[in-house]
Amino acid sequence: MSEEFLIKLGEIISVRIKAKFKSTLDFSYACDVDETSLRRIVKGKQNFSIKIFLKICNALDVKMSELLSEVDM
Repeated sequence: MSEEFLIKLGEIISVRIKAKFKSTLDFSYACDVDETSLRRIVKGKQNFSIKIFLKICNALDVKMSELLSEVDM
């Protein structure tokens, strides 16, 4: 994944997190992903697996394809 793609996807995820959760910590518990990793993901600093992406999408109640389509690259 290109860095630009990761940054854009991270921004989209961040907006969704803020709309649904009080904090990144609450979200990390909901998706069972380390908070530090989530912070790097939303900043576009970490490449992540499909497995983690699925956990993120499940916690946000959104399809993977929906988030990917929002990247618009």
